[in-house]
Amino acid sequence: MNRFTLEGRAVKPQPNYGEGKLRFNWNTPIHMSPNEKGTIYIGGQFLFRSRDHGQSWERISPDLTTNDPEKQKQEESGGVTVDNSYAETHTTIYSISESPRDGQTIWVGTDDGNLQVTRDGAKSWSNVVGNVLNLPKASWVAWVEASLHDAGTAYATIDRHTFGDMEPYVFKTTDYGKTWTPIVAANSGVRGYAHASRKTRCRPACYSWEPNSVFGSLWIAANTGRNIRVMNSPAWPCGTKRAH
Repeated sequence: MNRFTLEGRAVKPQPNYGEGKLRFNWNTPIHMSPNEKGTIYIGGQFLFRSRDHGQSWERISPDLTTNDPEKQKQEESGGVTVDNSYAETHTTIYSISESPRDGQTIWVGTDDGNLQVTRDGAKSWSNVVGNVLNLPKASWVAWVEASLHDAGTAYATIDRHTFGDMEPYVFKTTDYGKTWTPIVAANSGVRGYAHASRKTRCRPACYSWEPNSVFGSLWIAANTGRNIRVMNSPAWPCGTKRAH
């Protein structure tokens, strides 16, 4: 949208000639680069990057999802009118984060259980979800965020409420995903699934956390999760947040 002329046009990435449909989530992630002005990312099953404010796109990854065909039958309705709302689209990228400390490091989470990272500007990718100990397969990686302070550090939030699992899964890595540490301990007393999390803009050693959206509530975890308290807030759905 041109803010001066109010003219608008679609800038959505398109499939290659002869290729099938691109898969975009109902909540398609769009991420602005913290390192390059005018550079943005959008996720389907592939990661796309634009360096000209969306005027053109380059596909910079292979399919980063599981690409499970059993989860791509949303158009098989059994005779019921098909709902083409994208709400039923699965095996898609759901979260994107480029490291503010290193533009070559990009994190991607998918709605079918993959957690991918590249350290060479999308030339190669590693699926590090298997390094999250005791995490059930096919878990929805609802949020991944690169650290403001260190290129190898990132935070991942896993949402399993669609499986009937209401536990909060929030993890931290300091070695590009080789190992992960839970922020919310099993004996923390926190009840309710986490959908998003964000670290505050404090000094690196502080490790206090901005509220997690847990079952319609906001929580703050200080001292790397050793002290957790609930905010006095309404029971609203909170899918994202920003620290000031």
